[in-house]
Amino acid sequence: MLGKHVEVTITRPVRPYMPQGQGIGLYKGFIRSAIGADGKPRPGGRAGAYVLCDKPPGKYFEGTVIAIADKGRPNERCIVAAVGSVHYEPALRRLFSYYFPRRNPPPKLLCLYEKSCGAVVFRKTGRGLLYLLVKNRNGRHWGFPKGHVEQGESEQQTAVREVLEETGLHITVLDGFRETCEYRPFGKIKKQVVFFAARSEGARVTIQRTEIDHYIWASYSDAVQLFRYDNDLRVLEAAQNWLLRPGGPLRGGQGAKGKQAQQDKEG
Repeated sequence: MLGKHVEVTITRPVRPYMPQGQGIGLYKGFIRSAIGADGKPRPGGRAGAYVLCDKPPGKYFEGTVIAIADKGRPNERCIVAAVGSVHYEPALRRLFSYYFPRRNPPPKLLCLYEKSCGAVVFRKTGRGLLYLLVKNRNGRHWGFPKGHVEQGESEQQTAVREVLEETGLHITVLDGFRETCEYRPFGKIKKQVVFFAARSEGARVTIQRTEIDHYIWASYSDAVQLFRYDNDLRVLEAAQNWLLRPGGPLRGGQGAKGKQAQQDKEG
């Protein structure tokens, strides 16, 4: 059902509900029908559903199945939101924690939209810049360290935590660089990955064996040869150009924090 266009019969709001205009409302119902590509309804089998919307719906609600809560369990329910709206797992967990404070942990969620954050980790050497590449146990290609956003984290906090967990490196994220990639690794799930540029003063890497098979510090030219996917190449090229641009962080330039400090000093 994930990603399907459906029509839901609304039965009642979930309580306690957020006041109108102060957040997303959550309503209970059942899937009345699935909407085919031709716009015509198909029998839905009365599967249970939660509906997310920013104002009270009518008796029926049309939307997309963006997640499945408690998949495979007797109380499994589809989560339906307006067509075209994007909701990532941390936001959904936050919502369920609000509506179901006694349910701990929140229900198991299979989400249509996934979000990860990571970093283009570099260090300066006598041979120039070296970039940290890792090879995940679940994949057979080189990439940058990254991982899923957890509830309550900012994007940068996720990147710092994931790099530390996967490589043991403490990094400093530089202000001003943020690149995103979007792709569908398994055909249906839509994944967004946000990358930051981050400096590592150390070179010693301790990989997380449950997640990472190998790592390498590679020059830009070597990394270009190792990468298999256009997204990785694009992010690497953007980071290299940003780091080495005239007035950039490696050419005597200042980030936002450095400029403010200088202004405060001069003032």
